[in-house]
Amino acid sequence: MNVFEEIHHRLSSKTRIRSLFKDVHVEDLERIISRMQNVLEEKVEARNKIDEERQAKLESIEAVKQIMAERGISMEDLDYLDITTPKRRRNVQRFTFEYQTEAGDTVHWDGSTTGRLPSDFQDYLNRTGKKRLECVVNEE
Repeated sequence: MNVFEEIHHRLSSKTRIRSLFKDVHVEDLERIISRMQNVLEEKVEARNKIDEERQAKLESIEAVKQIMAERGISMEDLDYLDITTPKRRRNVQRFTFEYQTEAGDTVHWDGSTTGRLPSDFQDYLNRTGKKRLECVVNEE
């Protein structure tokens, strides 16, 4: 049984409450009750705020429905709207790069001037001190 269930069990019966607080002074019990009352008031205020927000949303929905009815628009009419935005395509220019591996093999790699490189191409750039664009053979 977790702590909340234990507290709920103890406080759900007047007899159990009496036995729980039998050795507690009246002032301490009043202070506990006062704090519990404050917690209750906070909970009620929070619930009322949520209810008010829900009611405001319902009123807004009803107002929108009324405007739609006045203009002869139904929910099915909204399905006909094509609201999707077109996908933006990245405009990345592609190149063919030529480099040599440590074994002396010449390799052609298709890629762009940004992003990750094959590790042997990165090693080549580090060895020679060249920039990527210096290795471009031709543009695609």
